[in-house]
This record gives sequence, C-alpha cells and structure tokens, in this order.
Amino acid sequence: MTKPIKFLFALIAFFTLSKFSLAQKINSDSLYCERKLFTSKVYLHGNQIFKYQFAEMLKTSKKWSRKNTISRIILPIGPLVAAGGIYLAYDAIKGIPMEAEIDGVIYPYTKRNLPELLGGLAFFVTGLSMVESSNETTQNAVNWYNSQLKPDKISMNLQLGLNQKGHLALRLNF
Repeated sequence: MTKPIKFLFALIAFFTLSKFSLAQKINSDSLYCERKLFTSKVYLHGNQIFKYQFAEMLKTSKKWSRKNTISRIILPIGPLVAAGGIYLAYDAIKGIPMEAEIDGVIYPYTKRNLPELLGGLAFFVTGLSMVESSNETTQNAVNWYNSQLKPDKISMNLQLGLNQKGHLALRLNF
C-alpha cells in the first residue's frame, strides 16, 4: 500500500474506534464555587444560583443545611463587626485631647486607650474570620453536594480534525 492510502486507512480506523469508545460523561449537575472578597457565589451550568436554590439542594443533609443557614447568617454580620473594629481602633488611636497644668503652664496632650485599641483590632480580626468561615462553609457544602453525585458512566471523548491553522489535531476529553 502507498503511504497516503495507509494514512487514510489509519484515519478511518481511528475515527471508527473513537466513535465507539466509552466516554466519561461529566455530571452536569455538579456545582462549583467562586470565592470573592466578602462572598462566595455558587454556579450550576455556568449560571449563578440563588441562595435559596442552594439551600434547597442541601435539604437532603441536616448537617449541611444547618451549616449553610448559619453561614448565611454570619456572612453579612462579619463586615459589620470588622467595620466596628476599625472604628474602635481609630477612636483609640485618635484619643481624647486633654490639658495638664504644671507650674502654672498648661500642656496639651492626648490620652489614648490601649485596651480600646486592642479591642478594635480583635473585632476587626473576628469580623474577617466570620466572613472567611462563611465562605469556607459554602465551599465545603458545594464539595459535599458534588461528592453525593454519581457519574453516569466512565468514558472518554476523542476527536480528530483540523485546527484553525489547518494542521491535524487530536482532542481527548475524559
């Protein structure tokens, strides 16, 4: 056989075998979570799902349903606590202007409160921790939900063709 005929025969065999190969079907019901600064967004099929829809998906597990409810409660509280901590720390650093009279001379000074400053920093860190905990809980709930899904079958998708440059290309999805 000549070289072009061998190549054509191999190409036909390859396409025939790739058509009948088992392909892993990606479960289309899997979720993924995209984390932002103060929130986590859950997506299904590339579209963001609402919080109540996500809560409905978690109804099969009391544990994750309860954790998701707590997560949804503490998420908006976290930034408020952090902002309160920033204000408290700012107020402590700004201090209270005072005056002292020593030998008939008045000296201005600022009284700063160290416990108030430390409390403000503690509130700030607590607020950020609440937000991170909420985002982490959402991510773990998405992971739990995806672990409950079962793949339909094991398979792979094999494609052979020409790419944009006109070269022979092979694409393998599994």
